[in-house]
Amino acid sequence: ELLRATNYFDQHQVILEEGSYKIYKGSLEECPILVKKFAATPQARCEAIRDRKVTLQMSSHMNIARLFGCCMELEGPALVYEYSGDEPLNNFLYDRDTASSGPHEDRSLKWENRLWIAEDIADAVVYLHTTLSGPIVNRDLKPSNIMVDQHGFAKLFDISSSISIPLGESGVLEDIAMGSLVFIDPEYIESGFVTEKSDVYGFGVLLLVLLTGQAALDFNRKDERDVVKYVKKYVDEDQFTKIVDPRILEEGGGIEQEQQLQAFLALSLRCVELKGEDRPEMINVAKELRQIEGLVEWQKNSDSH
Repeated sequence: ELLRATNYFDQHQVILEEGSYKIYKGSLEECPILVKKFAATPQARCEAIRDRKVTLQMSSHMNIARLFGCCMELEGPALVYEYSGDEPLNNFLYDRDTASSGPHEDRSLKWENRLWIAEDIADAVVYLHTTLSGPIVNRDLKPSNIMVDQHGFAKLFDISSSISIPLGESGVLEDIAMGSLVFIDPEYIESGFVTEKSDVYGFGVLLLVLLTGQAALDFNRKDERDVVKYVKKYVDEDQFTKIVDPRILEEGGGIEQEQQLQAFLALSLRCVELKGEDRPEMINVAKELRQIEGLVEWQKNSDSH
């Protein structure tokens, strides 16, 4: 059925291609779907994916893409997700040449859209950390794992790298750190111990990507290849305007927008502290993002009095 749904995994159906997998658009029983097809995945990981699929199918959150199923009968396993015309976030930030034709082409990702996306994904991560039978750590909060629709609504798309923390435990010890380079918590790399604070670090990197409009790792970037080091370099040099995506600055949002951007940067930097104990809890990150959004409304109300 998946072969027919994707026209036998036709390359023209691919909307995203990364090292170990491709994501295909398709249609199953007249229902649009996305299929994440792995090139090869160890059987143990397949079993883990299936177990998490069962767990998450029992849950529901508006900012987590619905997982329809997991197929292990192909050469590489495949995860089947809902699809509603979304595209990966990176298409709107720094991979714009790869974006599909359609309504996305003429839509720029304005500052308010980026802030809303951050809030959407923060809510999804808080849900994973706090609502289910035990915390689930995503471990891979990169832009290509976030789908954005034509209205700017964002959903966390992928669970294949996630891990469950048993109730009463502070984390899980792993032999090999999983995730995408730059987004991986340095403490996790060093100790092999993954905690909820590992997601806070990855989320902080995501915030910096939203703020700069640049890839987390860019070998063509002259200053620093790593976006965290890149931002910290200009923070140390007190060059705020070199951090923010020029497309945001061109909006001319005035003092209110600058206050939001400064607060957003400060929150991002707290999230990427080297020590997990120095990072905020994800639920507090989500609250602070809403406070940042409210700065503009607060300023308007103050000016009216």
